[in-house]
Amino acid sequence: MDAFVELSAELTGFSVEELRSTGLVEQYAGLAADASPAEIIELWYTGVWRGVVPSSRAYAEGLAWKAFGGAPPGTRAPGFGSWEQRPRRSLS
Repeated sequence: MDAFVELSAELTGFSVEELRSTGLVEQYAGLAADASPAEIIELWYTGVWRGVVPSSRAYAEGLAWKAFGGAPPGTRAPGFGSWEQRPRRSLS
């Protein structure tokens, strides 16, 4: 596990502590056991593994959001998946 997170830190430019704070090290280490460096970078930055988002947390913790200081759409109140619900009241 330590080797994976240290390699990930080297590849992404984020510290080991920053990567651990996402809570995704164990999940990502399991997914990326035989991954190329490019796949590991893509996983950390986008939260996507081979075309699939493995969890809502992976989407929310993508390093791309942290790199530019933004928040992924739908992850702040009212939350992930909120775009699927009709608004409480209309603007008319």
